[in-house]
Amino acid sequence: MQPKGERKDWKELARRAANEHDSEKLLALIEELNAVLAEQENELRRRLPSKPGEPPPPQREISRSLLFVDDEPSIRLTLPPLLQEHGFRVNVAANVAEALEAIKTNEFDVLICDLNIDRKADGFEVMHAMRQANPDAVVVILTAYPALDTALEGIRIEIDDYVVKPADIGSMIRTIERKFVCTACQAALALNFIALVCSAFCKPQRCAEFGA
Repeated sequence: MQPKGERKDWKELARRAANEHDSEKLLALIEELNAVLAEQENELRRRLPSKPGEPPPPQREISRSLLFVDDEPSIRLTLPPLLQEHGFRVNVAANVAEALEAIKTNEFDVLICDLNIDRKADGFEVMHAMRQANPDAVVVILTAYPALDTALEGIRIEIDDYVVKPADIGSMIRTIERKFVCTACQAALALNFIALVCSAFCKPQRCAEFGA
């Protein structure tokens, strides 16, 4: 049992999440990990030296906001509610134009996109737009027509999953949650690096605040 007030180890939480196969337990671990990292980041931001009157840099948290793009009405009616049951805030687009407009006016952490929407392989246009808007977004291709050339293009733009319809919703959720773990861990490593730099170059009294 962890003593009250003692900070949990994000590395241990990440290890547990990486080995967890139960989707509900994985979601709970993700939320706990995000909370620990947010607390660590906020503490570090308070201690970092800043120019007088300069606000702290903005903090972007994973909001579980998801854009779902598919031209088939039956799929738009069935899959988004399942995703909402797993805690995602889902926006739905029926074509490329709607998807691009949604990306311009909203922030998303996840894109699940049909490959062939208005024409063959035009889903990649949406995926490129999402990568530009949020390079860390989880991007998943949905297709009823898997092919080597589209799979290779997906690899080239670093998609996170290539899902053949009918989609295995459980597998897709696990892919998304594990990407969230990786993103959170990268953020933690960046914060640890900043702390090391501060301990090396800040004034002694500032370094003492970090326990260096």
